Amino acid sequence: MQEQIDGIITALESFGLEVYEDELSEDEEAAYKKGQYHFFVYDTGDMQLTNDFKSINQEVAVYYYSEKRDDLDERTVDIILALKNVPMFTLQNTFKDRLKRKDTDNYVDRITLVYNRRIVVGQI
Repeated sequence: MQEQIDGIITALESFGLEVYEDELSEDEEAAYKKGQYHFFVYDTGDMQLTNDFKSINQEVAVYYYSEKRDDLDERTVDIILALKNVPMFTLQNTFKDRLKRKDTDNYVDRITLVYNRRIVVGQI
């Protein structure tokens, strides 16, 4: 299990950006409010046992936050390619959002990449 998480983090760090698990702390959020949003967050969802009782499926969401970039589609493809070598980690779909920065006229783009992670556990 940890090998997959390490693979996700290594792939995302290859972009030279910070990678956070689950969410940003208040201090980290405050630092980005002063500058530009440009980082990754990943979180793991609920687990489901497969019918063969030999593996567990888990949804993993990878969020890419970016501000003032006009190459989001290209960047999304780059992220997908960077994550393709993580074992038993399959892309399900992607979503794009624009989030308004509080008390400003500026927006932050958020790309959500939803993956299915398979965890082999043997017979349960």
